[in-house]
Amino acid sequence: MIRHKSKFLKIILFFLFVFAYSLQLTAYSLLAQEQKNEPIIVNGDTVEYSTIDNEVTATGNVSVINKGAKLTCDKLVVNTQTKDAEAQGNVRLDDGKGVIEGKKIKYNFQTKRGTIIDSEFRANPYFGRADNVDKVSESEFIARRGYMTTCDFDNPHWRIKSKRMNIFPDDKVQTKDDRFYLGRVPLLY
Repeated sequence: MIRHKSKFLKIILFFLFVFAYSLQLTAYSLLAQEQKNEPIIVNGDTVEYSTIDNEVTATGNVSVINKGAKLTCDKLVVNTQTKDAEAQGNVRLDDGKGVIEGKKIKYNFQTKRGTIIDSEFRANPYFGRADNVDKVSESEFIARRGYMTTCDFDNPHWRIKSKRMNIFPDDKVQTKDDRFYLGRVPLLY
């Protein structure tokens, strides 16, 4: 009789464990879904919303804070459905891993990916400039046709110029076919 009670108790405990685990998974999926649908709050001197296009247009001292990333610019257009944004004029994207500044950006607030044209970047300990920078993931930037250095002066003492640089903030930089400059003088290829 005791064996049957022990087996029965084990079966009940097993089903309780499975039930609690499924509740936990449901809570996590609801939390993830809620985070995906997090609204984009746009601030600016002039903010307009088009219900036909589902777009927010802001001009003058524009700032957006979403999922830990802060975007500031002069003009911004955001699609509220797709979370795609296009910003122009004094664009600055700060996401905690680094800062990228440029003339124009195309960025998706949901995927946290985008491209900045004619940009400067700071992702400690790396600094640089590039024709464009692609933010391809949470921890990787790809800078094209530019240079990088660890010297934080406006005119760096040294730099590595390359057609493509894969930058992993707080980790490493991968480059290929580089030219090493000391000041403005190329020393190595």
